[in-house]
Amino acid sequence: MDSEDILKKLEPGEVIAYVDGSFDADTGEYGAGVVFFFEGELLEFKRKGDDTEAALMRNIAGELLASMLAMQQAKKRGAKKITIYHDYKGISDWCTGAWKTKKEGTKAYRSYYTKMSEHMDIAFVKVAGHSGNRWNDRADELARSAIGK
Repeated sequence: MDSEDILKKLEPGEVIAYVDGSFDADTGEYGAGVVFFFEGELLEFKRKGDDTEAALMRNIAGELLASMLAMQQAKKRGAKKITIYHDYKGISDWCTGAWKTKKEGTKAYRSYYTKMSEHMDIAFVKVAGHSGNRWNDRADELARSAIGK
């Protein structure tokens, strides 16, 4: 689906975000990428993580950072609803309670989600990774570029 089709489907105040994370085993760096559709715009965000404890979770750290970045950007813009498309099951399952939060990073992620859900409706859609999904692939590219890959 191209960006114009996605943007046409959005209700006022609604966001669709594709998120992905990356990890470089050689450097221990992790990155996050977000493709963000909102109010007639396609925006892209990327961020390199800087939490050394989170980096111990490898690529999961980037996945969580991407999801939090999407929520942050939605809140910043006053969105009422965000649907987060992700390829890592934990993105949704730690928030819904399907998976237990055992590590500090997953506890912090769940707490962030809980705080953000006070400001907007948050939904999750699982997509297959590296399967030709244009927007998931783009989020992956952004995550890799955040750490220079």
